[in-house]
Amino acid sequence: MIHIDINTLPINKQFRRQLIKPDTWLIIPFDQDMAVPHPHVIIGEEKALVMDTTYTTLPLRKYIEECVTDKPLVVACSHSHFDHTDANWQFNDCPIYMSQSAWEEISARRKGGTTPFGAPPKGDYIPIILKPGDVIDLGNREIEVIPYTGIHSNTSLFYLDKKYGVLFTGDEIECGQMLVGGRPGSPSCIELLRDNLVTLIRDWGDQIDCICPPHNGSPIHGSFLGLLVENCERILSGIQGDPDVGSMTYLYNPAEARSEEMIKRALADPKSFRSEWKGTSIVYNIDRVFKSQVQ
Repeated sequence: MIHIDINTLPINKQFRRQLIKPDTWLIIPFDQDMAVPHPHVIIGEEKALVMDTTYTTLPLRKYIEECVTDKPLVVACSHSHFDHTDANWQFNDCPIYMSQSAWEEISARRKGGTTPFGAPPKGDYIPIILKPGDVIDLGNREIEVIPYTGIHSNTSLFYLDKKYGVLFTGDEIECGQMLVGGRPGSPSCIELLRDNLVTLIRDWGDQIDCICPPHNGSPIHGSFLGLLVENCERILSGIQGDPDVGSMTYLYNPAEARSEEMIKRALADPKSFRSEWKGTSIVYNIDRVFKSQVQ
């Protein structure tokens, strides 16, 4: 097998781009292990927003500035996890937006060394803290932060492009798999996920045309939210998914090395199930289905 040193390729070969909506680009890094999430770039009349810089070591900022847009850049983080934020250092002199809890997690990593969410991040930026209701104005294009209770991470924010109806959800909503596990003390469960989705559809559904997650395919049609609710209702009614054999991107991701013992334990976990319904996939713990189980 011929090995290619990615760093020796021209900048326009290290990434490719895909148009999602007018002035809305999915950026795909050349990635031999397929683990790196995909950033998005949303371009307004005055500024362009980079949604999730990821942890790519390739020159993402240079590619965006040379091949995508010449507008001044700002960055928004969907949540704190290292695979979505560790390339923020490339944008140190740009405004960087995130939730207060995301900043607390990243600050802890800076001070305390390696955590379950990665090694200490590079960069010395101080972010701008966002909360639901806040708006990032890119110039005739507003990106609004909308409420959502994090299941994947309590640091999550949802961003809605009000001009074209594009919802950026981080890892909370995607078609490849949604992980509803939850650490001790976390409220994550299927019932909470169902309630989140019902509220999202009720309050924002008529404004959501498509969903753009950074993993496993973007975009997804807005009707996907209703299918997820159906999947949740099936689980809540007692229709159990299949025993989960583990996600390859989780178990064998070279960026998150796991011991052989940890992989064996995950593959044999008797509590982990996967419910697949009409293209949706939810991985959940059978002890974390109802709110009463986690309170």
